[in-house]
Amino acid sequence: MKLSDKELQFFVNKIKLQPENMGKYRDQVNNLKDKLDKKISEDDRHGLKVEKYIISGSWKKRTILKPSGDHPIDIDLVLFVKGDENIHNDIGGLFDFIIGYLEEIYPQKDISKDVDAAGNTKSVTIYFSGSGLSLDIVPVVHLSTPENYVWQPSRHGNGKKYITSISKQLGFSLERRQENPSYTAIVRSIKWWRNYSELKPSDNEPGLSSFTIELIVAYLDINMGIQTNIEEGIIRFFQFVSTTEFPEIVFKDSIRQVPASYESHIYIADNTNKENNVAKRMTKSKWNEIIEAAEDAFDTLNFAQARNNEGDTIQEWKRVFGPTFNIK
Repeated sequence: MKLSDKELQFFVNKIKLQPENMGKYRDQVNNLKDKLDKKISEDDRHGLKVEKYIISGSWKKRTILKPSGDHPIDIDLVLFVKGDENIHNDIGGLFDFIIGYLEEIYPQKDISKDVDAAGNTKSVTIYFSGSGLSLDIVPVVHLSTPENYVWQPSRHGNGKKYITSISKQLGFSLERRQENPSYTAIVRSIKWWRNYSELKPSDNEPGLSSFTIELIVAYLDINMGIQTNIEEGIIRFFQFVSTTEFPEIVFKDSIRQVPASYESHIYIADNTNKENNVAKRMTKSKWNEIIEAAEDAFDTLNFAQARNNEGDTIQEWKRVFGPTFNIK
């Protein structure tokens, strides 16, 4: 039997971070912002200033999940940095400044650096064990052109700059939510499946990032028609990912072009810059694992639709989304 949007929204409401629980995380982020801003303003060695802070990622896009097991609350805090010309050219130095300030502010906290083989810092994370908050610090520098674009140190390392637009990413997400009221429910459900299926990327292994899932769901709405039915939107995602000929995914309003050649197994462009492949780390073996899991989910949910009673249908959905799945 098919499940209604009302029934599936019951599940989605169980797995999302509830508004009443967001305050403690917001307070921790604001406290860090205040302390970091004070520390930076007191240090005149580098002419470093923070123009503004923006909470980005799943929190801002309203697709964030509640914490569970090995999956804490992940929040991206973007720092719009300005300073002398050295800041615009020294990626490593920019991270060093931020890390140094954080270590002074939080000497007892777990502050980790993700570095590549050459020793280049890719990201900085501070973990608050009490609340389970994992906060990624993302410094960016405004570019004079294109307008509203920034550079940030590439999470893929190699000392390269990553050109993107935070405001356009957030605006794109808002447009998707406005055009499809079920967009966040579909994305959240797939992210929960990703976590349950152990397909989330880590420092040591590629996987399905939240941004990748958001872009695929957006691509399907834009190119194959907006799917407001939650069940059909989830099934469409699994069918699309399990196809043997996965297309290059690009978005028309983004700048630049897809490179003539690339090493990753698939190409999913950042919606603001076609040069940025958000699936850059994806290997053939990992993608085949994802295909297999998506194909199994697609077959299972189609079989669930053919079941004659609610109990048998729910059991099939539990196979895909885990024992927490329920509709009442």
